[in-house]
Amino acid sequence: MRLRLRLGIVIAFILIASNLVSGQDSKLASEVTAIDILLAPDQVMMDRAKAVNAQLRADYPKGFELDALHNPHVTVVQRFVWTRDLDKVNAAVAKVLKDENPTTWELKAKGYYDIPVNKLGLAGIVIEPTQDLLRLQLKLIDAIAPFNVGKGTPESFALRPDGKTIEQAKETVDYVTSFVPKYSGQNYNPHVTIGLGTRSFLNKLQSEPFQSFTFQARSVDVYQLGEFGTAQKLLWTSASADPLPSWNEGKAKQSLLDFVAKVTQEGSPEFVPASERIATFDNDGTLWCERPLPVQLFFALDRVKALAPKHPEWQEKQPFKAVLEGDLKAVFAGGEKALLELMMTTHAGMTTDEFESVVKDWIATAKHPKYKRPYTDLVYQPMLELLTYLRAKGFKTYVVSGGGVEFMRPWMEKAYGIPPEQVMGSSIQVKYELRNGQPVLRRLPQLDFNDDKAGKPVAIHRFIGRRPVMAFGNSDGDFEMLEWTTSAPGPRFGLLVHHTDAEREYAYDRQAALGRLDRGLDEAPKRNWTVVDMKKDWKKVFPFEPLKP
Repeated sequence: MRLRLRLGIVIAFILIASNLVSGQDSKLASEVTAIDILLAPDQVMMDRAKAVNAQLRADYPKGFELDALHNPHVTVVQRFVWTRDLDKVNAAVAKVLKDENPTTWELKAKGYYDIPVNKLGLAGIVIEPTQDLLRLQLKLIDAIAPFNVGKGTPESFALRPDGKTIEQAKETVDYVTSFVPKYSGQNYNPHVTIGLGTRSFLNKLQSEPFQSFTFQARSVDVYQLGEFGTAQKLLWTSASADPLPSWNEGKAKQSLLDFVAKVTQEGSPEFVPASERIATFDNDGTLWCERPLPVQLFFALDRVKALAPKHPEWQEKQPFKAVLEGDLKAVFAGGEKALLELMMTTHAGMTTDEFESVVKDWIATAKHPKYKRPYTDLVYQPMLELLTYLRAKGFKTYVVSGGGVEFMRPWMEKAYGIPPEQVMGSSIQVKYELRNGQPVLRRLPQLDFNDDKAGKPVAIHRFIGRRPVMAFGNSDGDFEMLEWTTSAPGPRFGLLVHHTDAEREYAYDRQAALGRLDRGLDEAPKRNWTVVDMKKDWKKVFPFEPLKP
C-alpha cells in the first residue's frame, strides 16, 4: 500500500513537472519574437534580386518567391527578444538612427553565395562589409542587448502561409541564437537572400562573371523572421517620415496620415486600442485593376475554353458558344443569368483543394490583355504602401469583396500580405463528402452568399465581429460598407478611389456599367469621406512604373 502510494506520488510529481516545463515552453514561445533589424534596399537591388529569384524558381519551382512574405533585405542583426519589449526595441533602433543615416550610404553588391540546405542552396547577393555597416551593426547590438533572450523556439517566428510553424526549425533557431558573435563583427557577411536553388544551377550561377553594382537602402526596418530566416512581418520602419511615398502631397494623403496619427497615439482623446483597429478593403478597383473586366471573369472565360473539349454541346449552347467565339457582347447580352451560369459551371463540380490548385496555376500564368503582365503585377502601389503602413500602426487589414472568396484566398497573401482568414467574399455552397475514405469539401453550383453592396456589412459582422474603424472602396457597390463603418460612434474613416487616369490605368465613374461610382461621389462630401483622385493623388499606379516627382 505504502509502495503504491509512493509510486503514485512520484508519477504525479513527474506529470506536474512535465506540465510545468511544457507551460514554460509555451510561455516562452508566446512571449519571444525572432527579429531581424535590416536595411530595405532600393529599386535597383529589388529588381536585380527579383530577376535572379525568377531564374531560381524556373530551375527549382518549389522555391519561394520574393513577395510580401519574403521581402528582399540586408540583415544587420538577428536576435530573439521579449515580445513585451518590442516597442522598446523599436525605440532603441530609432535612437541609434539619430546618429547614423544608412539611407545615405552607397552599398556595393559584389557577387553570389549560398548556404547548403540539404541538396539545395539558399542563395544570396553578397554586399561589401563597409566600416559604416560594421559600426551600425555594433551600435544596434549594444542598443537592443537589454531586451535579448538567450534562445527562442519555432513559435517565435512568423507562421508559414499554411498556418504551420517554420520548417528547418532547428537550423533557423540555432542561426538566430548564435548570430552574435558567430555572424557579426569580423564574421559579418551582409547579403540579400534571393531564393532556393539546385546545386547545379547555383554552381553555374557562381561560376559566371558578376557585374558589381551599387544601390542604397530606402529604410531601416524591424521585421519578425519567417521561413528560412526571411523578413516576413514588418514590425517597425524608419520610413515613417513618409510611409506613403507613392502618394502626392495633398488632402487625400494628409487625411489618411492625420486620422491614423490620432487613433494610434496614446493619450489622444480619439485613441483606439490595437484590438479594435480594423480596416476593410474592397478588392476589384480598390487594390488592383478591374478593367476591362474583373479578373475573376477572365478566369471563368479561360476555364470555359479549357473545359470545352469535354463539352461539345457548348459549341451551340449560349453563353458558352459566345465565349468560345470570343463574342463578349453576346455574353453580356445574356445578363446576370448568363454570367451566373458561366461562373457556376466553371467554379463548381470539384473539391475546394482542386479549385485552389486551378486558381494558383491560372494566376501564375495568365496576363492582362492591355499590360501583358501577370494580374498580380496590377496591384496599386499606393494601396500596398497604405496596407503596410496600417499594419505597422497596429491595424488588422481585411479584404471584403464581391469576388469569389475561394478565388481570392490562394494568392492574396503573396500579393497584399493579407492571410486567407482575413479575406471575405462571395461564395458558393460546399458539401462535406468522403472520397475513397478521405474527407473533402465539394463545390456545388449554387450561390451561398453574395458579398456585395448590403452584403458587405453582413459579412463583416458575421466573420470579424467588430465594426471597422476604416473602410476603403471604389464603387457604389462599396457604399454600404463605408456607410456602416462611418456611421458608428467614435473616430471613423471612409475612402473611395476615383478612377480618373485614362493614361496610366482607366477612367470611369458615373456612367460605368462596371465599377460605377455615382451615389458615392454625391454622398462623400456630406459624409466626410475622402475621395482619391487617381490622376492627381498618386505618383504611380502600379509597382512596375517609375516614380514620378
